[in-house]
Amino acid sequence: MPEVVPPKGGEVQHEQASLFGDGARVHHVGMVVKSIQAAAGAMGVPNIEVVHDPIQKVRVAFVDVQGQCIEFIEPAADDSPVNNSLSKGIKFAHLCYSVPDIDKAIAHAKARGFAMIAKPVPAIAFGDRKIAWLFSAQLGLFELVETERR
Repeated sequence: MPEVVPPKGGEVQHEQASLFGDGARVHHVGMVVKSIQAAAGAMGVPNIEVVHDPIQKVRVAFVDVQGQCIEFIEPAADDSPVNNSLSKGIKFAHLCYSVPDIDKAIAHAKARGFAMIAKPVPAIAFGDRKIAWLFSAQLGLFELVETERR
């Protein structure tokens, strides 16, 4: 495909895509850190609420950075799934979408080639609303969180 150069002073057009169906909205960006306290301190947030999620084997905390929610994810066990990312120096973990119906969103994503790598389970950090994990070979790891607890 030929390269398209926008007109001088112009901007490349944004195309529309629907990965998770109607009502899906970006909820947060997940970042893996060795220490939530150190990461929060580097952002000027000295006191941050940390939640331990034994199902996911992580501790998490959230900070609003100029309107975008960032989730800090710290391993809480030797077999935490985020340890592999840390050992490779990978900080970006996932993009999370809130969805009105997690089962419909999963079906929508599967029709676009996503694989569900973890079935929906309640998450302490989200008031026991269900989360699910999906993976796309082209796009990477995504988390879904239901908008309301069912």
